[in-house]
Amino acid sequence: MSDSLFSGLRVIDCASWIAGPAAATILSDFGADVIKIEPPGSGDPWRNSTPIPGKPVDYYWQLTSRNKRSVALDLKDEEGRAALYRLVDGADVFVTNFPLPVRERLGLSPEHLMPRNQRLIYASFTAYGETGDEAAKTGFDSTAY
Repeated sequence: MSDSLFSGLRVIDCASWIAGPAAATILSDFGADVIKIEPPGSGDPWRNSTPIPGKPVDYYWQLTSRNKRSVALDLKDEEGRAALYRLVDGADVFVTNFPLPVRERLGLSPEHLMPRNQRLIYASFTAYGETGDEAAKTGFDSTAY
């Protein structure tokens, strides 16, 4: 796929559930090399969601996770964060939908990552925006519906 639109683009998918991973999947569909970061053990919570009754395949997981490589990193651990930082150093795009307080606590905010890689595109998905009284709140599609 060397002639794809995003060939050569390295994307770090440090998101879970739907919005962030779906955006990274679209980039992968157009040839980007996407590395999905998952917690050790059970992996991304979406990976273990219950499949549709009567369907042996979890199409929800496949919808947001196709065309990606995956690595298990404990971002609460210094060694896990160091490994992520090494990936970020060579990345073009970093995608996350972690709540803002979690990003700060884990060292994943733009203030932590942008100095490491000046050309990094930091793609942030939040439920209620980046600033304001509700910025730290979490939310999912079902909340909005």
